[in-house]
Parts: sequence; C-alpha cells; structure tokens
Amino acid sequence: MGVLRGRAGRMAGGHRQKINHPLHWDFRLQAEIFFFAGSYGTVKTNDGCPERGSMMKQTIAGAVLAGGQSRRFGRPKAFALHEGAPFFTWSVAALRSVADELYIVSHPSLIDEFRRQTDIPVLLDVERCRGCGPLAGLYTVMEQSRADWVFVLPCDMPYMRREVAERLASYIDPTFDAIVPLHGGRPEPLVALYHRRLRSVIAELLDAGERRMISLIDGARVRWVDAEQLAADSDVWRNVNTEEEYR
Repeated sequence: MGVLRGRAGRMAGGHRQKINHPLHWDFRLQAEIFFFAGSYGTVKTNDGCPERGSMMKQTIAGAVLAGGQSRRFGRPKAFALHEGAPFFTWSVAALRSVADELYIVSHPSLIDEFRRQTDIPVLLDVERCRGCGPLAGLYTVMEQSRADWVFVLPCDMPYMRREVAERLASYIDPTFDAIVPLHGGRPEPLVALYHRRLRSVIAELLDAGERRMISLIDGARVRWVDAEQLAADSDVWRNVNTEEEYR
C-alpha cells in the first residue's frame, strides 16, 4: 500500500484587513509562537488530576478545519458572523493560547477570502486526498508541521472557548496517541489532540479510501476526557450546520 508523501498543500498569505475579532486581538498571524504550560507532558498527582510542566515540552500545532462544502448551511460557514466576528476567528481564538503555531486547512474556493481576512498560513489538503474530509486536513498539518501534537478544531463551533482548549491540552500525555473529549458518552474527534506518530497510520487509512475520524481513533491509544471536566456550559460543544441553527 502506498503512503502519502511530500509537503502538504499550498501556503496562502495575503493582504491584511481589520475586522472585528471576538477577543479584540490581531488574529492575522504568520505562524506566531505561543507558549502554554498545558502543552507540557503530564503526570498524575495524588488526587488523580493532571499536573502540568513535569515532562519535556510537547509542542502543539493548532489546526482550524475549514475545508467543508457547507452544503446544508448554503454558504461558507467559516465567514458567517457570530457576535460580529467570523466563525473561524472564534476557533483561532480558542487555540491561540495553547498552540505554538497555527494553520487553517481549507478548500481552494475559499483561499481568496481567507487571504483577505487573515495572514495565518492557509493549507490545501495534499492533492491526492483533497476533499477527503477532516482526516485529510489532520494529515496535511502533520506533513507541514514538526509539532508533537496537532490540536484540531472545526471552523463551525463559535461557542468554543479558550479555557476549554487549555484544559484539554493540560491532559497531554505522550504515552497516548490522542486526547479526545467524551461529550454525553460520545467522542468529539474534531475537538481533540493527535500525536504526530499517527501520521503514517493516517496515510494508510487515506490510501485505503477511509475518511472517518473514528477509524483513526479505533486503532489509537486514546486518553478520554469527560467533557464535564472541560466545560460546565454544554453550549461550547455546539456546531452550526444550518441557517436555522445559526439564527
């Protein structure tokens, strides 16, 4: 079975334009470096809670997944507004404090608009698996970045908050392949961290025509985190799929 090779995607930068951002910070970044204590490896304290900063620094690449067709929504969700700011900026804001570098993975038809709104590096999926969903987006970032972990977050979860991302990142443990929340007993594979050692596994899945994130999780060593430990407000897990949900 062949394995996907080569550098992932094209980089798209562009002209800057000031828009209203949810946290009033300049999100137009070019792989800026951010440091957060939660991105260190963790050990267990006597009460069973993770303790940060006790192992070698684990680096994190933040990946906003914005490559979907938004067919049910009727227009690109990434640029729909929530409280005056585009959806994708809320995902960027949530990842900002935990990520050592940031990327947006998107579709060719959206590149020009992303160029207009942000200088964050925008990647296109590896050509041979372009359009193969979030799994391809995750692989694309692992090909582009040398970070130990990739923290994925979709562009259509404008209620997600920085504190939730920080808490999830605090559960990083390099003896696991993935850190995945369980919300209502169900996995949230698109709000999760994946170790780069999974890159070859993802390549094999994509080469076999497998696109489901759950197929990756099924074969990985997963550290499950109860969503109630991450957020008291269940609204943070809401994603917007239709105009009716948006309104």
